[in-house]
Amino acid sequence: MALKVNKDGASIHIPSLLPLYFAEKFVHNKSSWISNKLKQQAEHITVEKQFTDGEVFMLLGKSYTFHLHEAPTKPTITLNGDSINCHARLNKATKIAISAAMTTWYKQQASHYLTARTHALSTETKLSAKSITVKTYRARWGSCTIRGDIQFNWKLILAPPEVIDYVIIHELCHTKHHNHSKQFWQLVTHFRPDYSNNRHWLKINGHSLEL
Repeated sequence: MALKVNKDGASIHIPSLLPLYFAEKFVHNKSSWISNKLKQQAEHITVEKQFTDGEVFMLLGKSYTFHLHEAPTKPTITLNGDSINCHARLNKATKIAISAAMTTWYKQQASHYLTARTHALSTETKLSAKSITVKTYRARWGSCTIRGDIQFNWKLILAPPEVIDYVIIHELCHTKHHNHSKQFWQLVTHFRPDYSNNRHWLKINGHSLEL
């Protein structure tokens, strides 16, 4: 039997020949666990962004206020002080268009920052990637191929710098150990003794790294 809990609720998957009684008993015995998991799911629901003036967006762990400005152009994003600004024909700019412009802008920031930071940490650790790519992942923050090609999730750019550094260090260590062995974690610890704090931060807050 397999018990699954997600944002849509709880479900149990059983062999077709198993009497329903066993499934009911199993669910009853797991009722406390199910309740806790459903509560966690509710707490992790992210409010969808509307891309309206005054909303707050994250960048490198800091909060920025989003402002809309009238301009004779398609949606264009700029950063100024504590503000992320969108210049556009406001009577024609749709939420989809503004969202697309913001996503493109964030990906550009991520590509620049993650690439530069990886090079800096490569110098620090003497571990280097064969290539660095920033892309969209659904359920991971980074990966490293057996050849040493490293890919990062662009949404990392929303996280604090120390958390980003942990992910970069994690992937760089995979260029030497292509597994999660004891030796791998010892290497991570050597470069970032407090890595567990950053790993825990991602586990708790990773769901919020969304536009």
